[in-house]
Amino acid sequence: MHIDQIRTFLEVVATGNFNRAAENLNVTQSTVSARIRSLEEELGRALFERGRNGARLTAAGDRLLRHGHSMRRLWQRARNDVALPDAYDSSLSLGVTLSLWEEIELPWVNWMHREAPTVSLHVEADYSPGLMRHLRDGILDIAVMYEPLQMQELVIEEFLRDELILFTTHPACDVADEIWRQDYVLVDWGEDFRYDHDSMYPDLVHSFSAGLSSVAVQYLEQNAASAYLPARLVLRQLKKGVVRPVRNAPVFERTGCLIYSKSPADGDLLNLGLEGLRSVTAELEAQTARLVEAAR
Repeated sequence: MHIDQIRTFLEVVATGNFNRAAENLNVTQSTVSARIRSLEEELGRALFERGRNGARLTAAGDRLLRHGHSMRRLWQRARNDVALPDAYDSSLSLGVTLSLWEEIELPWVNWMHREAPTVSLHVEADYSPGLMRHLRDGILDIAVMYEPLQMQELVIEEFLRDELILFTTHPACDVADEIWRQDYVLVDWGEDFRYDHDSMYPDLVHSFSAGLSSVAVQYLEQNAASAYLPARLVLRQLKKGVVRPVRNAPVFERTGCLIYSKSPADGDLLNLGLEGLRSVTAELEAQTARLVEAAR
């Protein structure tokens, strides 16, 4: 059984369509059909029922699916481990959504280097859809993001609760004052935030909107402006007194999640990586809470 057959099988399952699977795999539709046909011949069972509405798993296909994700991850793990330098005996990969990248990635790498010096680490930053694809394909062992997609083979664990606080670089003020509204930056924190935000501030005019929180932070550093941000993003500015919370402003919450496989190739190593993430995040949250309280 060739790994390309398994990858193709899983892509057809994910898309429900041979043509879309071919597009995602960057191969022709005939290649997808040939791989699936070869896999079915090798197993002696039909894996899909083809119809006008796409491809549906047969009972045999459903049984193969229980093993397919593990097979793909195991192959990716084997490729990574074989390529390791002699100084390392295993590898672990982490993906972090862009808005959490700087605060989590480096502290986690330092923690892992202390606790497991013979583990080679791979880290990357991306938007949530890209991270979910890499988790599914076995390129990543763990991901940290907001609003992950539900996938049967993945565990989704809530572990980080962000408080989105209204910060300003205007003089100290109350939410009832008008000054903080001058040059307001609307940061896109997702659909739930937008709904709650618009309910609380139906008439609030923003100077511009930002999809990346780092852009909003840089703008506040250079201008008298305001934006909703997690305090962890402005720790340095809080310490310097450059930014301050707007008093009595509503606080919105956003939940960050750990996502990882239900059937990892190395469960002990995965658990060590998760322990490191929980540790560095707890330390970050404690430091953030102290600074916000002092600024208020």
